[in-house]
Amino acid sequence: MIRFLFMLLLGISLVTANPANAEDPSTEDVVKALVPKKQFRAPRGLMIEGEEKPPSIDLHIPFEYDSDKLTTEALLILKRLGAALKDSRLNGYRFKIAGHTDAKGSIDYNQKLSERRAEAVRNYLVFQYDLEADRIETMGYGKSQLVDPSRPEDGINRRVQVINIGSTH
Repeated sequence: MIRFLFMLLLGISLVTANPANAEDPSTEDVVKALVPKKQFRAPRGLMIEGEEKPPSIDLHIPFEYDSDKLTTEALLILKRLGAALKDSRLNGYRFKIAGHTDAKGSIDYNQKLSERRAEAVRNYLVFQYDLEADRIETMGYGKSQLVDPSRPEDGINRRVQVINIGSTH
């Protein structure tokens, strides 16, 4: 009985102590980040827009070391992303999956790795969630767009960005 309680407490502490679980966006968070902000007419015919940049979200999608193979944790995150992209509020939109790396490798190596990782995410989403392949394009940016240039080799720079690139029409 004591062993059971110990294992139960250990399991609870591991789940609640994992910062990745606390920071991962929900499906609703992803949908809200990717739905374009509405334009509305102001008095006297002025057009007001919410933001100039297209809606996007950065996701930390863990891959096996030095590869484009998705980890179990990545599949959990992609489950929320896949559900979001199937949401009716995002029907009719196209998306870009952009792969980014840190600055540890060479320019050429990081570029190719980011392209392979973006393609791996796209392929998984198309296959697993039956998304239309022409709704999702990929692009690798390597280490050219670091989230934190002051820490170029930090893991925060390794990410997959999902960008709403507009209507399918």
